[in-house]
Amino acid sequence: MYTGYGPRARRGNQEVKMAQAQFVEGTTRTGAAWRIGYRVSGAGEDVVLLHGGGPGATGASNYSKNIDALSRHFRCWVIDFPGWGSSSKNLDAFGGLGPFHNGGRAVLAFMDAVGIPRAHLVGNSFGGSSALCLAMDAPDRVGKLVLMGPGGGVVAGATGPTEGIKQLLTYYLGDGPSLDKLQAFIGNLVHDQRLLTPELIRQRFEASNDPEIRANPPLVPPPGGPGQETFISLDPRLASTMHRALFIWGLQDRVNPVAGLEPFKVMPNADHLLLTNCGHWAQWEHPQRFNDVVTSFLLHDD
Repeated sequence: MYTGYGPRARRGNQEVKMAQAQFVEGTTRTGAAWRIGYRVSGAGEDVVLLHGGGPGATGASNYSKNIDALSRHFRCWVIDFPGWGSSSKNLDAFGGLGPFHNGGRAVLAFMDAVGIPRAHLVGNSFGGSSALCLAMDAPDRVGKLVLMGPGGGVVAGATGPTEGIKQLLTYYLGDGPSLDKLQAFIGNLVHDQRLLTPELIRQRFEASNDPEIRANPPLVPPPGGPGQETFISLDPRLASTMHRALFIWGLQDRVNPVAGLEPFKVMPNADHLLLTNCGHWAQWEHPQRFNDVVTSFLLHDD
């Protein structure tokens, strides 16, 4: 278990039924300060919702169609990872091998700061990979896992990342953020392009164009190319990760293709749900089915 944090909580209104924006602050074991913005609503077992790594992503936007439904059964914590949204822009301050490991450490730091001893984790893309890293690093702090198209999967025969991943990693390079770049990337997230409204694209672009994020983007091409820290599906610990897990993957996912699920199948207690007419953003493109399936999975032991 990684315990090298010194949290300093500042929590505001404590009524969990209110999804008011709040934040906690702390320091890593090397003394770097961090801040994580979050919203909490509902009552019951703790569930932490973890967003993806795309430009302009936030917890509230990624789970806008799920929070109300899940909060009827659980106490839902919706965070912004360091590097995005209202949180500090220093994902790399957590000292992990790479972004996914840093994401897992950030979630653990958050749980320590707000006093969550154990939580179910629901993670999309980057958030799913971060959830897996936390489950491997601190298994006693994690209940069940719901993982939607997590990164780090290896696709047999692939010679490089998908176009969606390339667009994500290079978004802040060159001339920096632009509406055209953002629109091209967002187009990879869903199968039904009609769901992408001009308002959604505008909001994501404005969030992505934060000067603090531009100065320190959380995800950029790794020096020397991807390595062990990126391909977490090859982590030998996965085969002995005993958590009940549910992988939800869109058959039309153009960011992390469904073929990337194959190496994750070493997890002994994982189920796999493949959704047709679905891209990378399963919780947003098919919210009713997602909410029903996830609620049932988290509530029942069988």
